[in-house]
Amino acid sequence: MQWLTNSINGLKSLWHKQRIEGELDEELDSYLEASAADKRRSGMAPELARRAALVEVGGRNSVKHQVWSSRWESGLDNFLQDLRMSLRTLAKSPGFTAIALVSIALGIGGNTAIFTLIHQVLLRNLAVRDPQQLVTFDKSTNGGVLGGVDLGYHGMFPWDFARRLEADPGPFQGIAAYGSFSQKVSVRPPSPEGVAVAAVVVPAGLVSGNYFSLLEAQPLLGRTIAPGDNAVPGNGAVAVLSYQFWRQSLSADPAVLGKTISINGTPFAVVGVMQENFHGIKQETEPTALWTPITMQPVILQQPSFLTPQGPYFLHLFARLTPKATSSEAAFSRSQQWLDAQVRAGIRAMEGAAISPSRQQEIDRVHVPLLSAQRGISRTRSQYGESLQILMAVVVLVLLIACANLANFLLARAATRQRETATRLALGSSRARIIRQSLIETLVLALTGGAVGLAIAFAATRALIAFVTQGKLSSDLTATPDSSVLWFTIATSLATGLIFGLAPAIVTARTRAAGTLSSNARTAQSSGGRSSRLWPKALVTAQIVLSLLLLVGAGLFLRSLRNLENQNYGFERTHLIVANFDAKLAGYKPSQTPGLHQQLIERLSALPGIRSVALAIVPPVWEGNWTSNITLSGYTPAPKEDMNSVLNRVTGKYFETIGVPIVAGRGITPADTASSFKVAVVSQSLANHFFPKGDAIGQALTIGIESVQGPWQIVGIASDTKSGDPRAKDPVRMTYIPVAQIEPFEPVPAAAKGSGGNAIVTPRVENQNRFANTILLRTTGDPAASIADLRAAVAGIDPNLALLDVSTIHELVSSLLSNDELISTLTGLFSLLALLLAAIGLYGLLNYNVVRRTNEIGIRYALGATSSAVMWMILRESLMLLSVGMLLGLPLAFGAMKLIQQQLFGLGSLDIATFTVAILVVSAVTLFAAWLPARRATRVEPMVALRCD
Repeated sequence: MQWLTNSINGLKSLWHKQRIEGELDEELDSYLEASAADKRRSGMAPELARRAALVEVGGRNSVKHQVWSSRWESGLDNFLQDLRMSLRTLAKSPGFTAIALVSIALGIGGNTAIFTLIHQVLLRNLAVRDPQQLVTFDKSTNGGVLGGVDLGYHGMFPWDFARRLEADPGPFQGIAAYGSFSQKVSVRPPSPEGVAVAAVVVPAGLVSGNYFSLLEAQPLLGRTIAPGDNAVPGNGAVAVLSYQFWRQSLSADPAVLGKTISINGTPFAVVGVMQENFHGIKQETEPTALWTPITMQPVILQQPSFLTPQGPYFLHLFARLTPKATSSEAAFSRSQQWLDAQVRAGIRAMEGAAISPSRQQEIDRVHVPLLSAQRGISRTRSQYGESLQILMAVVVLVLLIACANLANFLLARAATRQRETATRLALGSSRARIIRQSLIETLVLALTGGAVGLAIAFAATRALIAFVTQGKLSSDLTATPDSSVLWFTIATSLATGLIFGLAPAIVTARTRAAGTLSSNARTAQSSGGRSSRLWPKALVTAQIVLSLLLLVGAGLFLRSLRNLENQNYGFERTHLIVANFDAKLAGYKPSQTPGLHQQLIERLSALPGIRSVALAIVPPVWEGNWTSNITLSGYTPAPKEDMNSVLNRVTGKYFETIGVPIVAGRGITPADTASSFKVAVVSQSLANHFFPKGDAIGQALTIGIESVQGPWQIVGIASDTKSGDPRAKDPVRMTYIPVAQIEPFEPVPAAAKGSGGNAIVTPRVENQNRFANTILLRTTGDPAASIADLRAAVAGIDPNLALLDVSTIHELVSSLLSNDELISTLTGLFSLLALLLAAIGLYGLLNYNVVRRTNEIGIRYALGATSSAVMWMILRESLMLLSVGMLLGLPLAFGAMKLIQQQLFGLGSLDIATFTVAILVVSAVTLFAAWLPARRATRVEPMVALRCD
């Protein structure tokens, strides 16, 4: 423990330095007295003896310095002295300090804000044990209900297959299942006696009995869902709550365990509450509020049971690898081979014994990849991941520009402080001490700027999260910096200070003491030679290059966004309101939908300012679609031909309301009722593909979904519309059917008929596809002005019929382009910030040169130079830097455009307009930044300048 004792004594010495100096003085006095006494005993006179003793010792201060320097705490003392000097120096130059801090804070703040999102969206592991062992079966980012495709398509599986793998996980530690999407449910919390509690609509997740145990996630209260809860379809009415839902909707009631909550009208017992940092394997912008067993699927999804042999695909699967499979490629490969074998065997079991050789070969090629799930499954990651990486590159460039400014400012200060540095060298200071003091000054700036940048990043991250989550109050994204973000900010600040402060520090330390002190101030200011003038120009040129690069990128993203917004979506995008509702959550049954739909249409049509009203299952453009394979009379598909079509069930006046032209035949009208023959309208692309001769009208169309199978007779052809992805270039094949003509009950399964032809009486199941969940209103004026009337009218029909979302069609399209809006907006802001920083840097460089050359300018005036000549002398330097920056920046910008081509829409390999505007803007800002110092040079008084030292 000697080191601890030495450390404590050293710190005490620093704290009581005056006492230590006093003790050293006493020791020196004692030594001198002893030495003088010894010399007197040798016969020397007293005065000569004391003088000889002093000569032997040398200077008292030198001896004390040597003694103090031999102790470890002297290094810390020197550091504190340099730190105090740096703070005093920065305080004496508030203008320089403020500009440097703002530049660094903006650069580091932008980097920290984007890194915070990148860390949470792309880098953060699940808060479970050994997350690196978790794998998903394919991407698992899509959600919905599928049928008629191979196992594993879009990473989705049926219930019976999931149960088999859960019971026999093979080489895995375990396999668990969860619903492919979080269904919104109506939850009524437990109510005190006599007090009515309003229901809330929150997302709920379906999970298998081993879901939580496989993740090894421990609850905060109670227990998690167990295998026994998920054993029998229709049983297991238990719920595990998320921490956020427990706190917000149940006021963090510690006695919630065992209480009953109502989910979609069915009582569920609360058995547990999860930890605050647990959101499940799915990392969503609106986290799951509660989890229930998969066996409760009919209640949660409000659909007929999917829990049957060869039922629809609605589950995702994930597994936990063994430690050996995590570290060994061979073991991992065996796990992959086992999974593929199970999937292929499942497909063969579904298709039966009569499998053709060609089909057998197809099945043998089926592959469901195992993908890492250590960071969870996130649609936000797939949607924004690439954009965040681009934005990180952008903010790094902004930081480089800010750091170039800092380096330029420090170089200018080094030139103006040459006399000070030379004086310190002449007085015995070492060059290493001068470099250290200069670096400390730079690090003080960088770390202070980093602290300010962290505050900027917090505010910026909150705005980014609100943008990404589209205003959702509940999200697993947070603006609060964690340890990773703090270490990133500290590391960035230190790197900024060290890398960009080292060159100015070395330039400062290379000052020649004798030459500088023997010359006048004018010579000293210009004594740095070519190298002292080359580095600032190089840094400004680099700023021009980076500014041009960022401005071109911002222009490309902006034009791409405008192309996406202004393209032809196939329908009229003015005066249109879109409102989503869920009649199931209000307790409506499929048999009640015709009356409800009619009430809605009649009530809304009577509102002032409403031109037309229609209902549909989804709006004309939506990120999730209802699709199915179709069969057409008179058309024989080629082997493996894609026969899928996007479906939409609509009411009469749908095409008139959304403004889609009917190019042939007629649209769907209110006369297409349950008692009339079944009709359908198809899109122009579907008609042209399957009926190129123009004979689509009158043909029969059959849909691969039994509940809406048909057949339907094609009576009209509508213009093509965008359906899902606004970036899609190929037209979407659409099929529209009247919601009023959908059969009231699901078809009776073939197995429900006896072998003798006698029908077996089975309960008839109502057809859930009779619901239309979207209201479409065409207004005569501003659509936003009619939203309040819309809400009041729906509430007047049924107070429980809540509108989940209400927006104009412009807002809906904008939400689909949120990724493009994010990258376009931020690159635009950062490019303008970069341009501003570059202009400040150029202005600072030229302004410093004007000050340095004041004497020269005075001589030029005295010899007859004109103001225009002096101005051209200053502007010529900036034009040279601008020209070099353009020559270097344009090839880089062109190469960057090639790299981001996949992110662009509707732009060629070289967008001349964007490059031209970027060149003009950079040139204008550069010339303006140069004009101010040049104008100052023209106002120099010759007599004053000639007297300038």
